[in-house]
Amino acid sequence: MAKLKDILEKFPFEPDQKRPMLIRKEDYSTALYPPNDAYTSDNTFTLISTDTFMLGIYELGPGGVFLPLDIHPGDESYYILNGPVVQRSGNGQFAYLETGEGLFMPKGAWHCCHNFGSEKARILYFITPKAWSENIPPAYIPSDEETKFYKGPNNDKLPNMRDKIHDISRQGCTDDIGHWPCEAAEARETGAVYGVRDFEKLNVVHGTKHPMLMRFITSNDYGHYGEMILPAGGYGPRCSDPDVHKGDGALFCIDGPVTINLVDLQESYVLNKEETFFLPAGTKYQLVNFESKPIKVVFAITEL
Repeated sequence: MAKLKDILEKFPFEPDQKRPMLIRKEDYSTALYPPNDAYTSDNTFTLISTDTFMLGIYELGPGGVFLPLDIHPGDESYYILNGPVVQRSGNGQFAYLETGEGLFMPKGAWHCCHNFGSEKARILYFITPKAWSENIPPAYIPSDEETKFYKGPNNDKLPNMRDKIHDISRQGCTDDIGHWPCEAAEARETGAVYGVRDFEKLNVVHGTKHPMLMRFITSNDYGHYGEMILPAGGYGPRCSDPDVHKGDGALFCIDGPVTINLVDLQESYVLNKEETFFLPAGTKYQLVNFESKPIKVVFAITEL
């Protein structure tokens, strides 16, 4: 299997060869992170890595943590496939996240993740616009003394985060698209990280005659990440209204199977549980549900 650094920004294809593609589980690229120390590693699966975003899964065994602290030159968002997990930030934030919940981490936020449970934890992550600089892991890693934690020796010398973290529990609205769960530019300045619980997702409905629920975990100038839920039932299969995006994107199946219909190309693909579909910018598509239950996918889109 290829090394992580060898496939960055060119998996499953080079940037100039982008096309709609169904990516099956057996085609994901695997690696340990960090690659130089299995004792504190997570099990990483790269689904997509292009010049505009990276989508992947990482796993932690019961009681596990990945170290050292990690950092990215882009924003990172989580969808918890199997929880609970505790996401640690170097600034002293610890987010407890259950299955189906999410997280927004602005670029430049040092972090790691703990599994305090008795089962394997699995996280679907979306990093945009750029996942890594030249060094994997980063060349500089902060020491414990440079981070905040319970009774940390330098807590009083490090920035106080209490007035930098906003309450995101209010009812969202359509005008919040592009600004959820906070103003991203401010978070990138302060380093504030936001756990997005189920009730804190931004809910909107796509379409009026053929409605589909969209639940945003993250929506800002770097990217959009969340759930699409298409109900069952109707005369013929249930379909979403066609949509097209200005930026590249991907769909990851949570509850399926779901059919991806490429409207202009008149091509369709069946997406099974935990398979991924890559959507190049400008691809018109819709979801089709032939099942007797709602289907759910996670969307990762760089620009709506």
